[in-house]
Amino acid sequence: MKILTLFKNLGLNGPNRSGLWITLVAVLSALIAVFSVQFLTPLNNLEKKLADIRVAALEVPKPPSDKIIVVALDEETVSQFAYRSPIDRAFIAGLIERIDGAGAKALGVDVLVDQASEPEKDDRLYNVIRNARTPLHFSFTSDPAFVTEPQLEFMRDFIPADKRMEAKLLSDPFDGLVRRINTGGVQTNGKIAYDTDHPPSFAAVMARYLGAPMLRRSREIAWRPLSAEGDEPIPVISANYVSYLPDEIFAGKVVLIGAVLSITDRHPTPLSIIDDGDRGLMPGVLVQAHAIDTLVSGAPEPVPPPLLTLFIVAAFTALGVLISQMRKGLLFNVILSLLALTAYWIIAVVGYGYGVVMLPLLMPSFAMLLSVWMMDLVIGRAERLQRQFIQSTFSRYVSPAVVERIAADPSAAAISGEKRETTFLFTDVADFTTMSELLPPEELSDVLNQYLDGACEIVLRHGGTIDKFIGDAIMAIFNAPIEQPDHAAAAVRAALELDDYAERFREECNSRDVPIGVTRIGIHSGPAVVGNFGSSQRMDFTALGDTVNTAARTEGINKYFGTRICCTQSVVDLADDRAFRTIGHFALKGKSQYTTLYMPLPAGHDPEAEKNYLEAFALLEAGDPRAKVHFEALREQYPADPLISYHSARLDDGEISAHIKMGAK
Repeated sequence: MKILTLFKNLGLNGPNRSGLWITLVAVLSALIAVFSVQFLTPLNNLEKKLADIRVAALEVPKPPSDKIIVVALDEETVSQFAYRSPIDRAFIAGLIERIDGAGAKALGVDVLVDQASEPEKDDRLYNVIRNARTPLHFSFTSDPAFVTEPQLEFMRDFIPADKRMEAKLLSDPFDGLVRRINTGGVQTNGKIAYDTDHPPSFAAVMARYLGAPMLRRSREIAWRPLSAEGDEPIPVISANYVSYLPDEIFAGKVVLIGAVLSITDRHPTPLSIIDDGDRGLMPGVLVQAHAIDTLVSGAPEPVPPPLLTLFIVAAFTALGVLISQMRKGLLFNVILSLLALTAYWIIAVVGYGYGVVMLPLLMPSFAMLLSVWMMDLVIGRAERLQRQFIQSTFSRYVSPAVVERIAADPSAAAISGEKRETTFLFTDVADFTTMSELLPPEELSDVLNQYLDGACEIVLRHGGTIDKFIGDAIMAIFNAPIEQPDHAAAAVRAALELDDYAERFREECNSRDVPIGVTRIGIHSGPAVVGNFGSSQRMDFTALGDTVNTAARTEGINKYFGTRICCTQSVVDLADDRAFRTIGHFALKGKSQYTTLYMPLPAGHDPEAEKNYLEAFALLEAGDPRAKVHFEALREQYPADPLISYHSARLDDGEISAHIKMGAK
């Protein structure tokens, strides 16, 4: 029924909720999301990076290629020659002859022969190129960014036109990473044309020998991952060992010869996100090998399929509209949308490691959040006006938490009550009456307002509700009207911060001869009836019950011990993550039974001091006369500790007990 109601709301039920408005919002949100990610370079690049992370870290393992092998001209190879560049032509000729005789399917040499070296060696390579029985191709480029005109003329003479392959790799103009396979040739009117200076690309030529169709458009490289055992995806052998290997190593395979040197011909790839070695900054010949493998294997491109992307964007746009129709407010809508998007991101990222196709992340996210936001603009105006009216009307009289509750649900303003577990915090400024008699009314008002502003800000920040002010005193409720699972611990945290604030405020005022006293705080937890109480003309959100009275008395008892914060056993039981010092067992006014009282300890308390106090208090509780000696020693060590001084004075009067009576002082 709720789903049917939700869809009925999508009908023509007024100008702000009409199907036309909703359709326009959905379409506009989807279009903005698609075009912004597609055409805004930073967003487009971010989407690519999110795909790169999955490709680099989560690709499903595959066994090494059994169709491609790379013969590496590595550091061990070039170190045996008198010069590193150009690489010894006779050595390359020997490699070609050896592989040619081994029955390779095709041989690709990723070396630019763009200048002369030793004539005899050049002649040998020149002849080998023309006499090889295995299909043989060399890297070639006429791009003036890489070769001069004399270099180009040398290559034209050295490499026959039918043995040329475009060597250029495509780098992303934004981040410089190689992601796409070059087609080679020249683009003319949307079509690719080839000539002797613009041959097909290296990958396109070599992949044809393994049965791949001719590459007609640039596509993403599907980087072959490591195997489950950690084997390299493309087998690589050093050129130095080629002569010692059996023919079976090369037979029937496409063999690539290229430089695998420490600093030469290196290209950043998406794998650089997690790998700063050969996979992250990959030798050109290995990039070509991955490109060939992509074309041969038919592996899908590591990019979201366009039709699937549009479907997902439409689905998340619709989901955003449906969430908005729940009419729970913008914050609720955003949180629910973020939860849905978080689940989707987890599926998209983690699922990729289990074979799920590459899913778009930014487009559906933007589409959903835009639809939620724009729907709020369209259908939320009246609700915002109502909320603003309630807030402006009630915020001068009740706490912000109550205002929020009434704004979210006006029926909450009804005169009713409910019983719930709550924590109460009472504060009072010592000797405030004396101060009020000494200060002019204007100055007294300024001091009190400044003090209460800071104190209330602390209480509200910790989730408390300001129930009322009684002169300088504050009554605050935790866990009402808004539920707060850690209400006792929150009240203790608020009390400690409030105590620190009040002491700093007192010291600052005293330095200006404003005689404000210490702030005493009492905390107690227990059941109480909370709600709106009063008449039809005037009402107040407050709490009723014995718990309130106990909390008020707990605040007042601080003056007997010299403490500033005092709380009951019920608070300690609930706030089990906090540290407390036991004050003693005290019979509160109007109570026949003793209540154990505690003083919460700040985060920076001295553990050694508390250990010593605990030992002394244990003796006091046991009625052991040795307690007097222990407390005297503690008083000498910590003369400023009011509780130690209090118990030491009681022991001096002969009271060896942790049970304290009102008449004891």
